[in-house]
Amino acid sequence: MCKRRLTQVVQAITLLIAIGLIGSAMVATAAGTWTQNTGLEVNLSLLWAILTLIAIVASIVFLTIWLSQRGASRLIWVFGGLNLLKVPLLLVFKIKPTSDFWNYHALAAFSAQGLTWKQLFTDGSIGNYAIFPHAINIANLFSVGAAFGGSAFIVSQLINITCTLLDMLLLYWLVARWFSRPMGIAAGLIFYWIPAYWLYSTFLNGAEPAFLTFMLIAMLALTNLVRPLTTATPNDGWANLIIAILACFAANMLRPIMSVWLIVLVLIGISWWLTNQKLTRHIVRQLGLFMGIIVVLMASSSMIYNWLYGFQVAPTRVSSAYSLATGTNPQTSGQYNADLMAKVSHELKAEPVTAKAYATVASEMQATTQRNIQELTQKKQWGNFLVQKSQNLMAENYGYNWILYNLDNAQPYQARIHWWQRFQSPLNWLAVSYFEGLMGLALISCGLGLWVLIRRYAVYLNHYFFYSALLLDGFIVSSMLVEVQGRYHIVLYLPLTLLILCGWQTGHDHICRVKSE
Repeated sequence: MCKRRLTQVVQAITLLIAIGLIGSAMVATAAGTWTQNTGLEVNLSLLWAILTLIAIVASIVFLTIWLSQRGASRLIWVFGGLNLLKVPLLLVFKIKPTSDFWNYHALAAFSAQGLTWKQLFTDGSIGNYAIFPHAINIANLFSVGAAFGGSAFIVSQLINITCTLLDMLLLYWLVARWFSRPMGIAAGLIFYWIPAYWLYSTFLNGAEPAFLTFMLIAMLALTNLVRPLTTATPNDGWANLIIAILACFAANMLRPIMSVWLIVLVLIGISWWLTNQKLTRHIVRQLGLFMGIIVVLMASSSMIYNWLYGFQVAPTRVSSAYSLATGTNPQTSGQYNADLMAKVSHELKAEPVTAKAYATVASEMQATTQRNIQELTQKKQWGNFLVQKSQNLMAENYGYNWILYNLDNAQPYQARIHWWQRFQSPLNWLAVSYFEGLMGLALISCGLGLWVLIRRYAVYLNHYFFYSALLLDGFIVSSMLVEVQGRYHIVLYLPLTLLILCGWQTGHDHICRVKSE
């Protein structure tokens, strides 16, 4: 009884923290929308956004009902058709990548043309990415597509569109395993229609679509390991274990934040133990094996990258030190700082011995972090700093803005750029409205999770609420510790969607129970 009570208290605290974080995120998104240059105007653009939002919600409801009465092949055709809608836009708005997107594209093209990563490091093409091995991993991923499809930028765009299709299907399968097929369909559609991410994953070669694909593969494989299908064979457990390990490490290669998921799994495991959940010894051993192997792989990731690329990449502590220094910078409110990056560039060029250069960069970044913390403390600016930083993290105009910055401005495309600029207000209204609605529904779902916990109603939902809320809490808190950008909150779409479906399932169960009485 004491163990069960302790579990319920921890689950309640987790949901309360999630409610507080979601509420703060909603305020930050709304405040940032008005204080930043998002081009929002209360005119016909707002009306257009509202009507489009209504149409999106109607399509989610209609397709969920319609597809739940059709076979799997029809679902795949519809999901595939929705993603094919993106392809014609690639021909209308031509992208000329800049910033990280250019670096990913250029390095991928060089690698596909036969240059080794060691050669690219030696001739300076990799540059500062030597301390950001995940950026090299991203370029390496797109180099596979470039090797088979050519170095045109559209190849990377098609890879990301394919990943968004896989994300929809994986989310469908995952939630269908949790609850039911209609809930899985709704999850895929809710995720697909996120406006800012729809634009970003269509036009740009960011790592987020592939990261989410690998993360969802790992989550689904581990779900199948813990709750085997009725048709599963003994070998299926080992196959799911291997898939989960590879997918988790691949996701961490693209965005080194999978340690958050591992912590969530540990807490969920403790919760299961305290509530006497029945797991066979074989499954427990496999879960322990998963945790042990993935922790070893993550701890030795630098050595793996050294072997993979043929040169010494910076240890994880170097990129972590840089991200903390940037994330505590009062001048940029936790965003990219050009002066700080200039220091990194100077040290990497000035010191011929790579190991010493990395050590110097780490030491300087740690010192910078200490100075930033002292400045924020002495000037009592922590409150304002965290408010501004949360607004930067939760900015939902990243989809429109990053495309605007990367549109080809050559003379033949000037008219299309003007057209894109005219869509600034309606697209940003739509993006903010949908995102606020997503968070609002997740907030309500957390409240329903507390109701389920207190009333001990539909107890099986407690662990799903706990799991989703832990993911959300972990990703938000960890993001606020380091460098932030609007696109860095893309990872939050996943736990927000899962929380919404938990709430939806709670309502569905309650209605069915009332009808049966």
